[in-house]
Amino acid sequence: MAEEEKRVTIESTAVPAWVFKPWREDIRASKKTPAALSNLEGDLKALIASSGLEARFCLYDYAAGKDILLEAHRPFYPASMIKTLLLLAVLEQTERGRLSLDRTHTLRESDKFAGQTPVTGTGILQFAETGSSYTLEELLALMIILSDNVATNIIFDLVGAGGCAATAQRLGLEKSAFTRKMYDLESDLPSNVATAYELTRMLMALHERKVAGEALTRKGIALMAATADKGRIGRYIREQAVVANKVGTVTGIVGDMALLYFPHRPPVALAAVVIDPPSQDRAAALIGRLAELSVKALA
Repeated sequence: MAEEEKRVTIESTAVPAWVFKPWREDIRASKKTPAALSNLEGDLKALIASSGLEARFCLYDYAAGKDILLEAHRPFYPASMIKTLLLLAVLEQTERGRLSLDRTHTLRESDKFAGQTPVTGTGILQFAETGSSYTLEELLALMIILSDNVATNIIFDLVGAGGCAATAQRLGLEKSAFTRKMYDLESDLPSNVATAYELTRMLMALHERKVAGEALTRKGIALMAATADKGRIGRYIREQAVVANKVGTVTGIVGDMALLYFPHRPPVALAAVVIDPPSQDRAAALIGRLAELSVKALA
């Protein structure tokens, strides 16, 4: 990857300053929010039923301190959404001094394979020249912004399944696991797994500074705000909110997870997944409508 491409990738992470502002208790509390949440839950159920699609959905509203849970505890393969757990693990280990974002990695041909399987799908490192050098911060940007699978596997080698499991345990994530590299089709290890509820808790852990301090937390949120794919949760609401998200796509799963930041109210965390959709576009449209309905009701 050219130096210019690296620079643009890293510098594309700017977000409005109000995303990081704290909310006072008197502003967070809203008398109308519990009723709005109750009404919203019924509307979301009706929308999913009318779509004819199978969905998992979780929303946490920081204004009310309450959840909406629709099949939210049922586990599924999260595809690239599990990269959020790896992001949290890196931020945590960096905060503790075990990793440095300035650490460099020289790209090897073996990085482009998981066992004997070429690492393809999203991202640009699969096409990059071997011998190119990247910092951990650049690899994180590629993993989150472009969902680069080669970058993800390089980072996974640094953190390991044990590091991800330790972070998950500290956060109380009992059903989520990042055990296998992207495209590791030959492994005997269990597949990666998550639930809509726990994906939402990963977002909340980032927002609540549970894995790192202010500086690293801001980097993590900014990376997610700069993701290239805003066509699901952000499909119909990008003018109303900063969408800090991470999508996931694989045969049988289309999903998205996001922190939604507004200038005038506390944020919302949500995850929405469609199981075995007839097409990616139908699934993306449903996720977009679920997010749109939520924002209209709450924001």
